[in-house]
Amino acid sequence: MLARNIALLCATASLAGCMTYQDPRTPEQQKIALRRAANALMGTYEVTDSRNDDGRGYTQAIVSKQDGSDQLSLLMMGPTIGATTLCGSDCRGWYTENRRYTAMQCDALTGEVNFFSLQRQTSPDPVNSGTMPPSFATMTIPEGSYLFDIADRSGRHHYYVLTKTAQH
Repeated sequence: MLARNIALLCATASLAGCMTYQDPRTPEQQKIALRRAANALMGTYEVTDSRNDDGRGYTQAIVSKQDGSDQLSLLMMGPTIGATTLCGSDCRGWYTENRRYTAMQCDALTGEVNFFSLQRQTSPDPVNSGTMPPSFATMTIPEGSYLFDIADRSGRHHYYVLTKTAQH
């Protein structure tokens, strides 16, 4: 929820053109949290639910680091659209020692995508459209699952529930 709120704050601030999010952590704290979050979020995920998918039909996501850095890259795959890669830049991470909260938000290097975020849910959390009438049915992110949010430059968000698959 925090990452989504920060993402919305950043999107609103950039639209307003008057301010940006100022992270209260020291640069060293930010670097450590980014590294830990990137390491914790890397892996393979199954897409178990989605809203505003626009027919993409993603079924799997592979999260990795780009070129050994802590900047995330996501490969989204599905039978409908094939594979799409989202490469992040200026990624910001949040990580707590008990691993109850892990999240990252990255600006996107892809033309139509503004930013994307990936967040581990610590308790069931609903995602709704925020519009009246609602543009989609409320989606619940179960505890232990992940919320993946893609924000287009148009302001439209695409939401996915991801479940990390066991590492073999």
